Amino acid sequence: MITFALSGGCIVNRRFSVCEDNRFLDLVKVIRAADVGFSHLEGTIAEGDQPEVFPAAESGWTWIRTPSTFGEELKWAGFNLVSHASNHSMDYMYGGLYATWANLKQAGLPYAGTGMSLKESRRPAYLETGKGRVALVSSSTSTADWARAADPIRDDRGRPGVNQIRQIYLLDAAGAEALRADVRRMGWWITEVGDDLMVSPPGLHNTVTRYRVVADPSAAVIADPSDVQANINAIKAARERADYVMFHVHNHERDAVGGLAIPPQFIRDLAHQCIDAGADIFMAEGAHSLLRGVEIYKGKPILYDPGDLFKDGNSKTRPLWEYYWVQGRNPATGKAEFTTADSLVHENLSKLPIPTHPVGGYNTGKVLAVIVPVCRFDENGKLLEMRIYPAVHLKDNNLVRGLPGLQTGEDAKRIIDYLAELSEPFGTKIEFEDGVGVVRL
Repeated sequence: MITFALSGGCIVNRRFSVCEDNRFLDLVKVIRAADVGFSHLEGTIAEGDQPEVFPAAESGWTWIRTPSTFGEELKWAGFNLVSHASNHSMDYMYGGLYATWANLKQAGLPYAGTGMSLKESRRPAYLETGKGRVALVSSSTSTADWARAADPIRDDRGRPGVNQIRQIYLLDAAGAEALRADVRRMGWWITEVGDDLMVSPPGLHNTVTRYRVVADPSAAVIADPSDVQANINAIKAARERADYVMFHVHNHERDAVGGLAIPPQFIRDLAHQCIDAGADIFMAEGAHSLLRGVEIYKGKPILYDPGDLFKDGNSKTRPLWEYYWVQGRNPATGKAEFTTADSLVHENLSKLPIPTHPVGGYNTGKVLAVIVPVCRFDENGKLLEMRIYPAVHLKDNNLVRGLPGLQTGEDAKRIIDYLAELSEPFGTKIEFEDGVGVVRL
């Protein structure tokens, strides 16, 4: 029997091993007790004064950089396997990427999702345990195109970066004609190959948004089939070399109708494709809606988002001016406004613009929480049980702010009941027993 403790992203810029809060330490015990402790590294591990460590011109929003001790902090908490593909992997350019790899290797943490080429970024990472060999393939659908890794052709070198799964937006014939008209009006470029329309700004012909004309565009978005197939191939290769295979995708996309708490159809399709190819666990995270549902497909667990494990963006000490230069719109006057540096790490929330779509932006879930599922498999890879530990981000003081704290009693039940509500459309039944959620096969 082998156990996996699974968690979402880490967004924090300080040591947490000094924390003595029992709520946090109780959750750490859960992770340490598992054979495999998995988490997602959101951002980079680098010092700001290291060579070639510069903030990129484009990031996910803020620029995430943790100190060089962060790998050891993860290891202290019981993590021994890390995914790295995300929209923040390249926040500090190539110097930040190289420093991250060096720090993870120094901490003895296998990682996947970024590499010196596209092929390498898709390569599985392997963790050796006394109960079997575990493989991890990591990817991201929410990534700037410039951060995508590339393979070499002829004499050119490859490009370091992220295992990106690109997206194609679906239009019917009328929608495609409307797109053509808008592109012509704005002076952009449009290139058509068969049923595909590729739109780019003038002079930036590799900065492409791809559309496809179909009879029924109800799905709205699909994952690029070539990227999906390449990741399926990585899963199959891992299946031959490991006893257990895990697939990770970092995604911010949502169901356009259901809202932030509902995964988009193309992520649900990807989850099934990965398990059909041999994955034992599918983990999606990164939506920052804090919780999404759980599905059991062909006896394998799919986690559509367990929430960010650590979430304290305000712990950064040297943010860029651009972090506060955010365009918004005053609902009273209708005029554009900006948040500026005098908002002091967003302490004055009244200066922050609120997105009109999706309504309210992040953190609009009915219950703001985070979970740590622990999956128990037998020696043949059969899922026996999933126990789900409920937590919230602590706010008592600066020492614990943004760290997860295990919940008990009615607070725990409220979280599990909400997760059960989110999971019901997938046919998953979650029972609340002894302070945790339980999924039995």
